[in-house]
Amino acid sequence: MSRGFTLIELLVVIAIIAILAAIISIIINPLEITRRARDATRLSDLANLQIGINVLIQEKPGASQTVLCQAPSSPPCFGISTDPSSRNPDGTGWVKVKFDPKGPVATSTLPVDPINSGQFVYSYATNETGDKWEINATLESEKESWRMSQDGGNNPQKYEIGLSLNILN
Repeated sequence: MSRGFTLIELLVVIAIIAILAAIISIIINPLEITRRARDATRLSDLANLQIGINVLIQEKPGASQTVLCQAPSSPPCFGISTDPSSRNPDGTGWVKVKFDPKGPVATSTLPVDPINSGQFVYSYATNETGDKWEINATLESEKESWRMSQDGGNNPQKYEIGLSLNILN
């Protein structure tokens, strides 16, 4: 009497394991989890910038042009997170706002998009008078992509925050 498994039994077990692995892979969807993680970073980065910029504007009432478009730039200001000096928080980075290390809002570096190339970049701009601003990002996960068309902005392919959501396209 033999005590081993037959070839048929082994093939059936391997087939069952393969089917279970495929089902689990479809349910878990590791690529979507990665996309959600990057979107969570994007949403957090933009929310923190929005809070910081709004605090700086409130600290200097009536001088939002000088807050939103740091000298030597003049309105309209524009920045993109792939610029060579994009992480500088002194007003020369992609956000043209000076985050003073001794002020109410301090940061050592500006955030950049987790991918930071192609369509996945952060964009900043002010209007012509320099008293309103907007920051855009592209979200990639299925779970968060609805935010782009529901944010009140003029571009349904971008997630937009700021005081005016029609500055950037």
